[in-house]
Amino acid sequence: MAEGAVEARLADQGRELDDETRHAVRAQAAATDNIGLFFGEDIFIAIGSILLMVGLLAASGITLDPLHLSLWAIPTAIAAFLIHGTRLLLFDRRLKAARAGSRAP
Repeated sequence: MAEGAVEARLADQGRELDDETRHAVRAQAAATDNIGLFFGEDIFIAIGSILLMVGLLAASGITLDPLHLSLWAIPTAIAAFLIHGTRLLLFDRRLKAARAGSRAP
């Protein structure tokens, strides 16, 4: 979808998406998906990773509620969201600057 959005913006200007930009957009989309899944899943208490950690800790004699473990994952998820959101804003600015630079005579 992100690639299609960039292609549509460029099509409005009568230009095509080059391979370097296409791969950069795909990489950012994949990174967004990975970050969302990796940090977002630890907040959901019924996901396998939380239950695995609770089980391993219980086997070691440490009793911990899955909700308690998930609550501690929230600050990390918020930080990851803010950092990656900033990265996406900077990437969008670079794309806009590249488009503006290529329109100049």
